[in-house]
Amino acid sequence: MIYRVVFINLGILLVLLVIAELIFGNWLWGPNYGAMNIPRNVDRYFDTSGLYKSGGRSRYSRDALGLRGPYDDAGRIDVLTIGGSTTNQLFIDDDKTWQAHMRRRFSEAGKPAIVVDASVDGQSARGHIAAFDRWLSQLPGLKAKYVLAYVGINDVALDDAAIYDSMEATDASRRFRNAIANKSALYALFRTIRGMIRAREMHLVHGSAPIQGLDWGKYRPVEEPAPPDPARERDLAAYAERLTVLIGRIRAFGSKAVLVTQPTAEFRVRDGWVWVPRNRDGGLNPSGFHIMDRFNRVTMSTCRAAGAICVDLARSVAFEEGDFYDRVHNTPAGTRKVGEFLYRQLKDRLH
Repeated sequence: MIYRVVFINLGILLVLLVIAELIFGNWLWGPNYGAMNIPRNVDRYFDTSGLYKSGGRSRYSRDALGLRGPYDDAGRIDVLTIGGSTTNQLFIDDDKTWQAHMRRRFSEAGKPAIVVDASVDGQSARGHIAAFDRWLSQLPGLKAKYVLAYVGINDVALDDAAIYDSMEATDASRRFRNAIANKSALYALFRTIRGMIRAREMHLVHGSAPIQGLDWGKYRPVEEPAPPDPARERDLAAYAERLTVLIGRIRAFGSKAVLVTQPTAEFRVRDGWVWVPRNRDGGLNPSGFHIMDRFNRVTMSTCRAAGAICVDLARSVAFEEGDFYDRVHNTPAGTRKVGEFLYRQLKDRLH
């Protein structure tokens, strides 16, 4: 008799689980994410005290569509941002990302703007194109006046970005798990709880060692380009082609394209000059600046040729020690500078 009761209860539980999956999952309706590894239904807390001085408990959240940032209507977004980890800002609190600083400045000016993030860690411009083809175009009713692409860093090492650009895992078992996770409400709940536990337990290591305490030397005027590198010409030409395609995707999405150049902690801009770190022998080391400057100039030239909105942040914002916690990722002090600069560049266009 007891076995019969157990089996009946198990049967009832199974039926309830199936009903819950059909109601809350994406089996019958909703966007089809396939096996894409888009972070969705994420709400995690990280201890960032080991990354930067102002670190502590930091919240990272993404909603059911995979978007980060507050909005009431996905069809009335003012600025949708795309990019890699420097746009995603995994270890920056939701309220301290550069998108959050943009929203705050618009609100303070009495002209609220909805700024929402759709970036994916590790993606290059190739991945951003795939995001429009395979993800953003699948989101019901998603529209944005502007799409802001914070691009360049991951295109420098395009081979390293390949796994992120495909938006799918390389092994079949992981793709199968992603496919289930993208449809199953119960698995999504399990994954969220597991992620929260792991986030609290993990010791964060993100990127390279901090670039702090360096001796900086005056190198060349900001407007003077880095010397040409014949070995990089093919890479730069291919990057220009990807940006042209990306701008086309943004416009086909019904948005105006905004391209923004990216800085690194390997160079600084002060009073119209580029400063680079000194080597141990006292000589200047401009290699990091050279690579990024070549890609940033292609960003600007391609953007202008396409008639898009071009923002040269890398050569305009004066970053200092404490604005980066590794070679490319900003601290909250750095994200504030990025957000406030972008607000100034866009404030007259949005309103």
